[in-house]
Amino acid sequence: MEEVVLNIYLQKIIGGDTLNILFWNTSRNDDKNNINDSIKEMTLEKSCDIVVLAEYSFDINELISLINVSGKKSFIMIPDNLGCKKIKGFISNTYNTEVLQEQTRYKIIKLETTYYKLIIGMIHNVDKFSSSENEQKEILRLFSNDIFEVETRHNTKNTIVLGDFNASPFEESLIAANAMHAIPYRNETTDKGRRVNGVYYEKFYNPMWKLLAKEESPYATFHYNNSKLANYYWYMLDQFIIRPGLIPAFDESTLNILTETKGHKLIKENGFPNKDDYSDHLPIFCTIKEEKLR
Repeated sequence: MEEVVLNIYLQKIIGGDTLNILFWNTSRNDDKNNINDSIKEMTLEKSCDIVVLAEYSFDINELISLINVSGKKSFIMIPDNLGCKKIKGFISNTYNTEVLQEQTRYKIIKLETTYYKLIIGMIHNVDKFSSSENEQKEILRLFSNDIFEVETRHNTKNTIVLGDFNASPFEESLIAANAMHAIPYRNETTDKGRRVNGVYYEKFYNPMWKLLAKEESPYATFHYNNSKLANYYWYMLDQFIIRPGLIPAFDESTLNILTETKGHKLIKENGFPNKDDYSDHLPIFCTIKEEKLR
């Protein structure tokens, strides 16, 4: 017992007691100053340890240098084997990181300290305007299979998946067992995975559903008012999902859609994302309690 307490104490000293994660689809905005400065402010204000970006079109090393000059933490680029063009980002240099799997649309890395291993899957899925729902689901099926293979190889279920899924939490590609199998209810993920037609599928827990019940704007991360008969207006395309074993370490109270920094307002007066100056997506943030990782 004393050894466990000592390990937790040392872990807090070495790696901090929380792992703060930010994801943002910056939507290929041409205003480098607005994008870079807002990312810098979010990173510093939220004391981020990992920042993952989709569709970031500028020099990531320039951004990292800008943040390193301004903050107490020092960051390095998330490892890149040049297989994934859609995801960029940076991570505190206190963590050992390694790319385990990469495809055009997703990247899977391992973050490791003396006391735990964490698998992080990052994705920017194809959208419905350029691809079919079947294509979306197929990419998520491959992604999920690669995550399972990586978990098995590295003997851990400490897994968080984040990114722009280009699908809402209630769509089949997120719910289906042969895709992400991301369940919205904690108590339905406490048991092991399930078998469907003799095939075993692991589960994820999707905490993003609770944000869909917000009483005020923004109701999700992306707004689109179309002319179809079925119009959702708000879409939770950007999500964090986790393996059930990570639930005790996942601080759900910190899960949030970010709308501003000290110097930047990411939404307009009408509550919609300010896509002219920033992005048509809003960033999301969460925290993992490192002392609860095993």
